[in-house]
Amino acid sequence: MTRQSIFQWFAPPELARTDLRHRARALWIVSWPFFLVVTVLLGIAVLVEPQTLVRRATTVAAVGGLMTALHMTSRGGRPVLASWILVTGLSVIVTQRAWVTGGIHAPVAVFYVLFIVIAGVLLGARGAVATAAACTLGAIVLTVGTTLGWLTLRPGAGSALGGFVFVVLAIGLALVLHALLTLRPRRDGLDLNAVQLLVTDMRTPMQVLVSHLEVLRRELRGDAARDVEAALRGVRNLRRMTNSLLDVSQLEAGRMPIHRFVTDLSALAHEVVSAARIAYPTSDIAVATRGDSLCNCDPQLTRRIIENLVSNAVEVTTIDGRVRVVIAGSQQEASISVTDEGPTVPPEQRTRIFEPYRADRPQRATSDESSGLGLAFCRLAVEAQGGAIRIEEGTPRGNVFVVELPR
Repeated sequence: MTRQSIFQWFAPPELARTDLRHRARALWIVSWPFFLVVTVLLGIAVLVEPQTLVRRATTVAAVGGLMTALHMTSRGGRPVLASWILVTGLSVIVTQRAWVTGGIHAPVAVFYVLFIVIAGVLLGARGAVATAAACTLGAIVLTVGTTLGWLTLRPGAGSALGGFVFVVLAIGLALVLHALLTLRPRRDGLDLNAVQLLVTDMRTPMQVLVSHLEVLRRELRGDAARDVEAALRGVRNLRRMTNSLLDVSQLEAGRMPIHRFVTDLSALAHEVVSAARIAYPTSDIAVATRGDSLCNCDPQLTRRIIENLVSNAVEVTTIDGRVRVVIAGSQQEASISVTDEGPTVPPEQRTRIFEPYRADRPQRATSDESSGLGLAFCRLAVEAQGGAIRIEEGTPRGNVFVVELPR
């Protein structure tokens, strides 16, 4: 294996789904530095107590093996499972080493608290509580083993019951701190109620403006009519962006209701494309269906996903270009592919394009270019239904946005 490939293997996994990629990066940031710190600390301890070399080397090897296993699991697309392996594995390792080295004592409490914090960061409240339960079970095992004389206490150690009470109090304190940090209200940015109020206030004047522009468009001809048409298109895009702002906020907060029904994606795509042909009469837009097009999904959310992707595809495609929507189905999932003939998004930018509000997101000649709300909505709406979205390079040019939804 070359040096470059070794570095690539140890690098944070680049997964297709944004949420999994974020989890994998968080896991990578926590796990490998933790292993480095443990190795350095135990190395210093060996210098102070050379007779502990074998025991401490065993601990380093166990933690290193655990880190390697969870990194491979994360690279395989399962960072959540890898996070659970990390916190439970570390809890088991510390409990086992404490059993060998003198039972329940203060360093055990320190490690247990650290693992609860790590679980809270990687897995949220459920992970923190589950890890706390595992650590409490470990403390009980160590206390019972000490009481029954199954292990040898460290020189100068206090009572097993006192050590158990200290560890349990430390675990409880870790849970309280986690709750205080995660349940406090957000003070930065707009909350969901403010976003809802803002969007509601904007909808009425925009609808009035659209109505007046439509009247003007029917009465004017020539360049003036084209100018009004451009203004009308801009207002519609602005209205779509405000709706996307609300939807993105709801999806990020987990407050968007998902209503699943058996839906014919082909019929949905034909309805969207028929409306798009009216809005963009000069564009070449077509739909094709391959295989079973039925899917158990939220029809309204899915319709808006297709609308956003088709609208973006039309905006970036040149006048003589084509936009193609392909509905396909397999036994496990249904897919929606929207192909444009616009500028190809470079591979290194294909994940950032779904991130809203980022200054470094790739720019496309669409109404979505400044905020990224439309494509961000698509990603969040797809993932809320248990699916995934990605970009592939088109042939011979352009891009293919692929949505995969479980049946």
